[in-house]
Amino acid sequence: MTLPRWFSRVRWMILLPVAVFLGLGAWAFASPIGASPDDDFHLASIWCAGGDRPGLCAPGDKPGERRLDSSLIKAACYATDFTMTAQCQSSLFHADTPTVSTFRGSFSSNYPPIYYSVMNWFASPNIVVSAIVMRFVNILFFIGSAVALWFLLPREFRRTQLVMWAVTLVPLGLFIIASNNPSAWAITGVPTAWFALFGFLQKPSDDVEWSPRRIGLGVLFALEAFLASGARGDAAIYTILGSLVAIALTWRRSRSYAYALILPAVLAVGSVLFFLLSGQASVATQGLATSLTDANLLQEPRSALGVLAANIAQLPFLWAGAFGTWGLGWLDTPMPAIVWTSAVGVVVAVLFFVLGKSTRLRIWTAAAVGGLCAAIPLYILQRSLSFVGEQVQPRYILPMMIVFAGVLLLAFERADVSLTRVQGLLVALALSGASSMALFVNLKRYVSGISKGSGIDLNAGMQWWWDMPVMPMTVWVVGSLALASAFLGVFHFAHARR
Repeated sequence: MTLPRWFSRVRWMILLPVAVFLGLGAWAFASPIGASPDDDFHLASIWCAGGDRPGLCAPGDKPGERRLDSSLIKAACYATDFTMTAQCQSSLFHADTPTVSTFRGSFSSNYPPIYYSVMNWFASPNIVVSAIVMRFVNILFFIGSAVALWFLLPREFRRTQLVMWAVTLVPLGLFIIASNNPSAWAITGVPTAWFALFGFLQKPSDDVEWSPRRIGLGVLFALEAFLASGARGDAAIYTILGSLVAIALTWRRSRSYAYALILPAVLAVGSVLFFLLSGQASVATQGLATSLTDANLLQEPRSALGVLAANIAQLPFLWAGAFGTWGLGWLDTPMPAIVWTSAVGVVVAVLFFVLGKSTRLRIWTAAAVGGLCAAIPLYILQRSLSFVGEQVQPRYILPMMIVFAGVLLLAFERADVSLTRVQGLLVALALSGASSMALFVNLKRYVSGISKGSGIDLNAGMQWWWDMPVMPMTVWVVGSLALASAFLGVFHFAHARR
C-alpha cells in the first residue's frame, strides 16, 4: 500500500520538533551550572531580577551589590581549564551554602530587563533544578518560535526556514540555545523576527489584505523583537537591522504597505529604548575596554591603524568561531577539527549553491548584512584597541550571521531550486557528525576532563554528573541520534519539491 505524499510530510513535521527537543535537551544536560560565558553574572542577575526576596536575593554590603547564594557566584569554578572537571561543584548547591555580597550582576540596568525578569519566575533556592528548567524554557522558546513561523509563513518559504537553522547552529547555536545565557533569546529572536516581518510585508496573493496568517506573522514579529531586544542590547539593534533587511526585500509603493510599516517602526522605537536604557549602549562610544585590554596596552602599545589592519585579516576567524574554531563554554572547551571543518564546509557549500539561484536584490541585501557582520565587530574592537580573540565573541554576531544565510536561502522558494538526494544526505551526515562530536567533547570536558589519554567511554572515570539515573553515554547517544534525525528531516524537505 502506497502512502499519500502528504502523510510523509506530516509525519516528518511531527517528528522534527520532537527530535530537536531531544537533541537540545541533551545539550542542556551536557554542561554543568555556570557553563555558558559570564554565567556568574547572568545567574546572579536572574535571581535578583525580582527584587529582594527571602532565600533568593538581598541587599549587599555596598551600594550596587546584592547578597545571594555563593553557589551562583562560584558555579563556574572549572572555567578556563579544559582538563578540570566540574567536580569542584561538589561543595556547592547545598541548603547550608553561605551567601555572599557581589557586584557581578545586572543590578544597575547593565542589560535589558526582560530576559532576567522572565527567568526569575523559575528561580528558587534549589539552584540546580531552577537552572535546568530555565534551559528547557529557552529550548521550548526556540522550538515554539520555529513551529509558529513554519505554520504562518507562506508555503514557499518553509524550506528556507529549516535550512537556515540547520546550517548555522552547529555547534555554538546548539550550546547557547540550551544554556542559561540571554544570547539564547538573541539567537532565536532576531532571525525569527526578521523572517516573520518578511512574511508580514509580502504582497497578499489574494484580495484579503489582513488575513489571519498575516496578522499572526505581525504578532510573531512583535513578540520575537520584544523578547530579543529585552535580552541583550546588541539584539535590540539587530532587530532594527533585521527589520530594514525585510523592508529592503519587500519594498513597494502602496498605501497598504505604508500602513504595514507602522508595526516595525513602533517596535524599532521600543528596541532603541531597550538599547539606550541598558549599560550596553556605552559600547558604541567606549568599546569593550577591560583590565585585560588595559594590561595588554601597557605591555605593548597599539596603534589604531595596526589594530584595524590585523583585525581585518583575522575577521574570518571570528565568523568561523560560531562553527567551532572557538571553544564552547567560557571559550575553554576546544572543538576538534572535524567539527569546524564539517560545519564551515556545509555553510559555505550550501550558501554557494544558492548564490547562483538568488536574485540581484537578495544578493546585494545579503552583501549589506555581511558588511554589517564585519563592520560591527571591527568598530567595537577598534574602540577598545582590541584584537580579534579579545572582547568580541562569535555569539555576539551569530544572530546577524543567521539572517545573512536566510536572505540567500530565500532562493529555496523556487520549486526548481533543490538539493539532490545525495547532496542533502551528505550535508545531513556532515552536520550530524559535527554535532555528535561537539556534544561528546562538551560532555567529556565536564564529566572527566579532556586529556590526550582520555577514553571514549563517557561513563568511565566520571568525576561529575547530575544527580539522576541517566548516564552521560545515554545522553550523548540520544542527543546524537535525535539531532541526526532532525538534520535528515530538514534535508528531506530541502530536496522535496513543493
